[in-house]
Amino acid sequence: MRITTLNLQEFHTWQIRQPAIIKYLQVQSPDIIFFQEVVYLPNISHYNQAQLLNQTLGYPAEHSVISRLQASTVHETYREGLAALSKYRITKSDTIILKQAEGDEHNRIIQLLDLEVDSKIVKVANVHFSITDITDFATAHLLETLDILATRGEERIIVGDFNLSNLNETAEVWGDKYRCSNEVEYISYPSMNKSTDYALIPKAYTFTNIEISNDDLSDHRALTIDIN
Repeated sequence: MRITTLNLQEFHTWQIRQPAIIKYLQVQSPDIIFFQEVVYLPNISHYNQAQLLNQTLGYPAEHSVISRLQASTVHETYREGLAALSKYRITKSDTIILKQAEGDEHNRIIQLLDLEVDSKIVKVANVHFSITDITDFATAHLLETLDILATRGEERIIVGDFNLSNLNETAEVWGDKYRCSNEVEYISYPSMNKSTDYALIPKAYTFTNIEISNDDLSDHRALTIDIN
């Protein structure tokens, strides 16, 4: 199974980036694509970026959750969220709002999808945790996500923008159950010379390949993983 994740950086320089993103995804041909910073801005487009990309890519399963409403100095109404494209049938979906800590201007969600793969159900999660600067909002969101899954008795492939520059610092809470894509060293957020985009996979799976895109897709690089 091949999975790609990419923070789409809203509609910034979209006319330049869109063909580059399409070309990259066509070459990589992932089975599942996770997007973050997916926005619905009708003054720019009546479709979000994932929907626009899929008009060319043609993935049979498409799922968007644009549930975050935020004040903007540029747009009258700013709506943002997550989206996924899949070659596999989506049998079930769920969206959970994460707790919003005092001082956190972002109201984050996780997108949970069940996929039918070779007559089996594979559970995946698309995440975009809050920014960690002075206050560590991202670790709280990671812990809450892991707790939600554990309470449900679920093992999911967790992929996305974790907004954590060193996920290994939290390994004591996930290391017994998950493998992390940072077993290969890479930079996914080049302007800060760090990684914030990861995949956590249950230990029933293994990584067979981990790749990072070039810099012309977004302010993030796309992360593509192959897993068995």
